[in-house]
Amino acid sequence: MTKVPKYWNKAKKYLSKKDKTMARLIKSYQSPSEIILTSRRDIFFSLCKSIVGQQISVAAAEAVFLKFKKICKHKINPKTVSGLTSSQLKKCGLSRQKVLGIKSLAKKNNF
Repeated sequence: MTKVPKYWNKAKKYLSKKDKTMARLIKSYQSPSEIILTSRRDIFFSLCKSIVGQQISVAAAEAVFLKFKKICKHKINPKTVSGLTSSQLKKCGLSRQKVLGIKSLAKKNNF
């Protein structure tokens, strides 16, 4: 069984209030064994991985993320990413929009 993230109950309440469809889905999947969401405990890493994987195949996303990880010297954090140029990030296979998203995320540095 996967461990439910600490924010899970708060997130369910918030999403249920904001969207009727989400409220129905959340109500339908109450059992922890049905929850596939897990926490990596590193929000910045998780968000970068999500940005990289948007609108591309799983295999392509994994290949791009491995290049991204390598260029970050396996230290994916706001400081490391802020030190990279857009050109370096594009060489990993990231689109201009994904580079802007990841750079913006690093600049906010709220993690």
